[in-house]
Amino acid sequence: MCSRCIRIALLCSALTVLMALSGCGARAPRVDFDAERRATSAYAVGPGDVLEVRAWKNEALSQRVTVRPDGFITIPLVGDVLASGRTVMGIADDIATQATKFYHEKPVVSVEVAELHSYRVYVMGEVSRPGEFTPRAQITVLQALALAGGFTRFADPDEVVIVRRDAIGERRIPFVFDDVVGRGDLRGDLPLQTNDTVVVP
Repeated sequence: MCSRCIRIALLCSALTVLMALSGCGARAPRVDFDAERRATSAYAVGPGDVLEVRAWKNEALSQRVTVRPDGFITIPLVGDVLASGRTVMGIADDIATQATKFYHEKPVVSVEVAELHSYRVYVMGEVSRPGEFTPRAQITVLQALALAGGFTRFADPDEVVIVRRDAIGERRIPFVFDDVVGRGDLRGDLPLQTNDTVVVP
């Protein structure tokens, strides 16, 4: 399935969730915001991201590489290393481990994201500019709403929902604007994962 089709499917699925919420009057589920924040504390690399690989005293392993559409990067001598869906620490450790086949000692390797290209979030519903956004750094719910131009006069800010799909599964995370902004409870202003959809009824 093409990437455009996947994005459309995600938006349609989020709209279905929104309609279900408005139709059945379901209450927002209790959420462990601390656990959700920990889950997004480390960025998961994706296709198109540019990585800077540095190996101490080893120019052969030090490379600037782009994550291919299949999720892999290629490092001289080491070969292909899976990068997509992983943290930079995991990628660095994998490179160092695979490099031990060619070196007497395990090299010291670090990886950082030099250019962010795979990160995208969606905002839909009662906002001024709904759609897909590709910021160059991870953003929070409030920042996503700002990118979308803020609420329309028909919006219900206290019934916002984040639709998230990751290794844990698919779930709805409530965002109550008055709690975050009015009462200063910033726990609800979660960092967004790539492909998260913020739905504003």
